[in-house]
Amino acid sequence: MAEIYADFAQELQRVQEGGADLLDEADGLLARWGALCEAQLQNLAEDVDGDAVEAWTLERNTWALVQALYAERLNEDPAEPSSSKNPYTPPLTVAQKLIEGNKDLVELSVIRDWLHSIPSSLNPAEIRRGYQPYTKNKLKQVRRTGAKAPKGLVERLDPDALLRAKMEDEGARLEADDAAYERALLRSLYEYVRAGELDLAIDMCRQSDQSWRAASLSGGKLWWDPALAPNEEGYDEIEMVEKEEKRIKGNANRKLWKSMCRKLAAQNTVDPYERALYGALSGDVTSVLPVCSSWEDVVWAHLNALFESHVEAGLASSPAGRYWQSSSVAPLDSKTPLDPEDPLFGSAAQGKAIRQELEHVFEKLLRSDKADLAASAKDPFHVSQAYLVIGKIDELLNAFVERIEAAATDTEPETLAHLLRFFSHLILVLRLLKQPLPEYAANRILEAYVHVLEAHDQDENLIAFYASNLEQQSAVESYARFLLTFGLDSDIHARHLALRKSREHGLSLPLIARRTVELILSSTLATLPPSFALPATGLDAYARVDARQLELIRSLEWLTAEKETYEDAIKEANALARWFLSTDASSAARQLLRSLPDDLLPSLASASTTTGTDSEGGEPSLAVQLDIREHLDYRALYDCLDKHARWSEVWARRPGPGASKLDVAQYREGIAALVDEFYQSAVQLLEGEWLKLDGLDATIDAAASRRHAELARIRRLVVPDLVFRLHRVLYETSELIPANLPLCLSLANLVADERYQLYLEFVAASPAEIDTAPLGLKAYLEEVRKASLASLDAGRGPFGTEPPANQRK
Repeated sequence: MAEIYADFAQELQRVQEGGADLLDEADGLLARWGALCEAQLQNLAEDVDGDAVEAWTLERNTWALVQALYAERLNEDPAEPSSSKNPYTPPLTVAQKLIEGNKDLVELSVIRDWLHSIPSSLNPAEIRRGYQPYTKNKLKQVRRTGAKAPKGLVERLDPDALLRAKMEDEGARLEADDAAYERALLRSLYEYVRAGELDLAIDMCRQSDQSWRAASLSGGKLWWDPALAPNEEGYDEIEMVEKEEKRIKGNANRKLWKSMCRKLAAQNTVDPYERALYGALSGDVTSVLPVCSSWEDVVWAHLNALFESHVEAGLASSPAGRYWQSSSVAPLDSKTPLDPEDPLFGSAAQGKAIRQELEHVFEKLLRSDKADLAASAKDPFHVSQAYLVIGKIDELLNAFVERIEAAATDTEPETLAHLLRFFSHLILVLRLLKQPLPEYAANRILEAYVHVLEAHDQDENLIAFYASNLEQQSAVESYARFLLTFGLDSDIHARHLALRKSREHGLSLPLIARRTVELILSSTLATLPPSFALPATGLDAYARVDARQLELIRSLEWLTAEKETYEDAIKEANALARWFLSTDASSAARQLLRSLPDDLLPSLASASTTTGTDSEGGEPSLAVQLDIREHLDYRALYDCLDKHARWSEVWARRPGPGASKLDVAQYREGIAALVDEFYQSAVQLLEGEWLKLDGLDATIDAAASRRHAELARIRRLVVPDLVFRLHRVLYETSELIPANLPLCLSLANLVADERYQLYLEFVAASPAEIDTAPLGLKAYLEEVRKASLASLDAGRGPFGTEPPANQRK
């Protein structure tokens, strides 16, 4: 089943690229799709569920109907109605001109021909020479021996013997073998007519030595005389003479013949298939329905009768050929209506439109008393065929869309997938034919089909192809949701390749990338945590990143496939970093920064856009500049934390008491360098207005206000943590490096400096937090007190400075 998706797409692409004619009967798109359905039927195992066989058969038939209907509906050169008033024009010529000049009749003929191609069964009886041989031999034997004839056996073998005997209530019969063959023959003849093969039925009668029956079936052919129509438009006298050999054909008394056929079909004593045979030839419905076993059979019976009645009505009301209809050449009175009581005219005499009549037929089938027939009429493919015939595609698609949600719960997944594939391709082929369609319904169905392809693990090229046929917004949404199926086990190259496939089919890569990231992040970043509390032990930039956090980090890979989405990438990266830091997931923020491409900042810095600036020199917009600044601040933070981590690692390996002076000196030198690096980095960050973005106006809109609040929260988390880290590094190393103790105490001056106002980040959010905040102002002052006491113990002042000379002892 999986290959069928690619096969249908391949044929569709072939036509879209101009490789074939869409409506070509032999090699067109619809013919190819029908062949694919036939191939599926051939591949089905004998023990497969009959529903699968039925579904593929109906789909094949539906593509054939679309082919036949639209080949005619799109014909831009319909024949002109005949204007001939020759009263002796042969009925065949009149009927041909009548049909060719009426689009509805041509279409009705096309639909009838389509139904001819899908008969319920066609198993012809064997050809047997000799007329009723077993009965004939029995009668000969009785006459030769003088024995008494078997009870009920016919006494004569003329064609009407049985009918006459039954009418006289004599209960006559044929020999069993002859009776069985007669029933089989009548069924075969009806099936030939049902399949539109009247000539084969006539030929079968002749080969079975029933020429009288062949003549009776031939009575339905319209009369034609080449001598009376040599100059009719569309006929070439020489060609026709050579073709027909000047032979007159058909039945000049066809109307009388049809009346007799209907009387025969009305006889309850006649074999059901013989009644249906003559009923079908004369356009009757009642006599045909008893032998109809399928939806197609019943529709054919009605359409055949409708076609015959309109042809008969057209012949009766045509100025041409009126001699053969009324035995008169007197001009017709156009004001005289057809006799509505004449059964040969049917509804045509009432002036009802053909499509209106067809719609009534399909409605009757839906309300049929036969449960199996009503159920068949509700089959989605039969419903589709009905709506195609009556030309109500909008209603068909809208009705299917309304049923999609319900069908998802009460229909087998494979059945629903089959229907979505069919309807999607019906939409696409009608679009190729430039037929008007309801946009919402069409896009909803195509979108559902894209989801089917995703569920069946089809490749991104196929999904992109169908997504490209959606309306812009739906196409972006569908392909973005497909990209969501790339889980954490997919590598970045596979993701970028899938995203770039969208561009090959005319989709907007930036829009898809943005929507994919939005779908991933929206639920997570919709709101910040309801409350913000400082972590108990400060930032942990090296904790394990869980799967949920990793999914959020990797979502940005969709924005780094192409440089045209780099601005979106840094914007979303900053938003995600803010969220991670606000939710005590600093290790995830660190990995996020490490995952971004190396050329992100250089590309943005050199971006040639003047949006939001007065510069024409290619500077980034103000928004991008703010994003770059925020991103650099995050990098500065983790650069500082990395230096602290390197110091911690080396400090944990301090030389023991027995270490040599050389080892201690080398260690002291190394530690001093690490402390200096960390000190310089931390002070630069603290003095650098970290995350205070100049130009971010919180009064502009809600997004800017929210961003401002988030940055303020993060400063309240990071600044105290960083001050504590630097203080402790300087304090702990002051015994090894005495100069670090004055630096440790001078750090308090930096915190209190009004230029930077770092102390504001230590202010408790609530009174209760003053005593409990592990990195609050009270805790920091306690750390400063310990350092001051250590300075006094070392002989320095409480602020780490040496006492004046007159106070030294």
